[in-house]
Amino acid sequence: MAGLALVAAPNQSATSAPPGATTRTGAPPATAPTTAVVEKKAKKKGSRGIRALRRAKSRAGAPYSYGADGPHAFDCSGLTQWVYKKLGRKLPHSSSGQVGHTFKVKKPRKGDLVFFYGSGGVYHVGIYAGKRDGRRWVWHAPRPGERVQKDPIWTGSHFIRRVKY
Repeated sequence: MAGLALVAAPNQSATSAPPGATTRTGAPPATAPTTAVVEKKAKKKGSRGIRALRRAKSRAGAPYSYGADGPHAFDCSGLTQWVYKKLGRKLPHSSSGQVGHTFKVKKPRKGDLVFFYGSGGVYHVGIYAGKRDGRRWVWHAPRPGERVQKDPIWTGSHFIRRVKY
């Protein structure tokens, strides 16, 4: 008398239950997460850049205050410092100082830092929010009397760099 062997079909484990099966309690059998579930979790978390944008957007409407670094008021470098601190990166509290904590990129991504400069050097920083209607946008704390907001980049005297990780 020959023994009975349990053989698994391709893409099934030998212990998996047939589709629609339930356990004695009436609950469906436990299974490993499908790739769709894993991918959904990854999308929910987002890239560092997207998370940086979410943090900046969460501060929309916070007032500008010279030297402030959040969470209820900001100056420009205080906003970028606060956002990246929430992502585990330490940046100095000056726009020119933050340049040294970034590197050049060929194609900017959302969440990169936008540095504005004039004859005296870097004077302002914001967080790149992407392109829309042919314009590049930035989240920033503009100036006294204004609030954290998203604006189109207003000058060609800027450069975009990525925070080092």
